[in-house]
Amino acid sequence: MYCKRFAIVLPVVALGLYYHDVARQLAVRWYNDPNYSHGFFVPLFSLYFVWEKRSGLAAIPWKGSLLGLPVILAGAGLKGMGHLLFSPYLAGISLVVVIAGVVLLCWGRQMMRHTWVPVAFLFLMLPLPRPVYESVALPLQRFAAMFATVVLQAVSIPVLREGNIIHFAGKSLEVAQACSGMRLLVGFVAMGIAVAYLSGNPIWHKAIVVVSAFPIAVVANAIRVTGTGVLYHHVSEKAAEGFFHAFSGWLMFLLALGVLMLESLVLLRLFAPPASSSEDGAT
Repeated sequence: MYCKRFAIVLPVVALGLYYHDVARQLAVRWYNDPNYSHGFFVPLFSLYFVWEKRSGLAAIPWKGSLLGLPVILAGAGLKGMGHLLFSPYLAGISLVVVIAGVVLLCWGRQMMRHTWVPVAFLFLMLPLPRPVYESVALPLQRFAAMFATVVLQAVSIPVLREGNIIHFAGKSLEVAQACSGMRLLVGFVAMGIAVAYLSGNPIWHKAIVVVSAFPIAVVANAIRVTGTGVLYHHVSEKAAEGFFHAFSGWLMFLLALGVLMLESLVLLRLFAPPASSSEDGAT
């Protein structure tokens, strides 16, 4: 057993040495970019997923597979390609691929079948490439502006929307890229996957929870923009963009999380298998 553990230490140490620069770049991005601050928690959740299954994983025999070698080599090649193309995203993908290869090489295919979700979950810690981010953020900006405009008009606040700009009487509120909801969407989808994975629901229940995380996050951000518009009109621009701007983000995240957990609970209650009842058969 000690020999096995020592043999595993070698690729893990090599992995740390080879990817220390990628890990440092990711940590700096998570710290400096609020859109990806959830990245600090993704590896912790991934480790918790493994720890939560520790009793079952301990019973799996250690039968390393040589299939891990080509996976590791492919991942290492992706890192080199990422450096050549100046693509931190490719380098990040490379890290996750190599981790999968190490699991295969050291523990084997059976272990990989039981841990692929925690490994794949690590992809959510990677910042999206800028073109992908912007192509998603722009429609979200426009939807948030449109949603807010409809609600504000419904409560008798005179506004006019032009693209992602909401015009009030004598002033305008721009739904900027930072207010597109991408920050909430990316972090909330990761949380939705975690909630679904840790729940005891059937697989199709989990799929519904994960898919519904997208519209819940989008609508939650639109409600946040609407609240900003109400403050902008009735109070002041400073009130709308001060403490409320940061606080409303956390409030909407918690509200959306509550909706997601309630949805998971309702699905479990509505579609729970009927309890088998034992009948007295004494004759």
